[in-house]
Amino acid sequence: MRNKHIYDLIEERLGFHKKKQVIEWLLKNKRAQKKYHRAKAEQVALSLREDTGEVKTVHPRKTRALLKYAAVLVVLFGLAFYFNHSAESTAVETENAMVMIATSIGEKEEVMLSDGTKVIVNANSVLSYPTNFTGNTREVMLKGEAFFEVTENKEKPFIVNTNEGMDIKVLGTVFNVKSYPEDKKVETTLVSGKVQVVERKDNKTVLLYPSQRATYNKSDDRLIIDKVQTEPLISWKDGKLIYDEAPLKDVIKDLEREYDVTFLVNSEELLEYKFKGVFDNLSIDQVLSLFELSSPIKCTLKQNYVVLEKQK
Repeated sequence: MRNKHIYDLIEERLGFHKKKQVIEWLLKNKRAQKKYHRAKAEQVALSLREDTGEVKTVHPRKTRALLKYAAVLVVLFGLAFYFNHSAESTAVETENAMVMIATSIGEKEEVMLSDGTKVIVNANSVLSYPTNFTGNTREVMLKGEAFFEVTENKEKPFIVNTNEGMDIKVLGTVFNVKSYPEDKKVETTLVSGKVQVVERKDNKTVLLYPSQRATYNKSDDRLIIDKVQTEPLISWKDGKLIYDEAPLKDVIKDLEREYDVTFLVNSEELLEYKFKGVFDNLSIDQVLSLFELSSPIKCTLKQNYVVLEKQK
């Protein structure tokens, strides 16, 4: 009943808001996203079985897989683009429907957009995009982190909306966007091509070149451009986490998203400790062992909690 309740709630909201408002509401409500995906996936999976006349019991593993892909691939007809006038054709509404990819902790998804753009979505992230790009731009919405390989189209710029104070506009290029709501900053790292970064508040525009990163600090509304080694910043897509003198507090956030654990650290000094190391497709136990070998940190794993302390 709780699944049904959230489904009805979202459908009710759709009657009063246009698509962008609805998507933004979902992006800001993590619990609603999960319940909505579950409800929609169950509905799709059930209808599939009904259409084929299947009534036999399905193995739990197969059921979970079906629900997962139903949640990922189903076109959210309820989030169709809304026009100022009523759509005369159901085909038009379907053509402009929105798709939402929501990854859980420790999960990554690769998706190909209708224009040929390839996107790898990192853990605990949400990517929303239309089934077909119409109009003069190709716009997607991102909460979290994703790696983009954008197909060039000079007549139709590709825009990544983050809702975190910074948007990215490109024609055709390879870049990474890290924009988690709980983080204090938003980062865009350019691998190849050119990227136009737009700071929403002041409408400030900066052009990035390869191996440059734009960092927007939310608290003081500052946009900083620096030159970086791109590999450590995009290696997550290959299962590697690379750090070069990174504050431990930033490392911890990445590990929590990757391994579904919660770190407990009582020392501010320890949180600012600069960590250098590589986690190459390691288990959480191996990560913690590497921590202890390469730094003055003692790690204690209790269920899904990790206590970090300075070694005595």
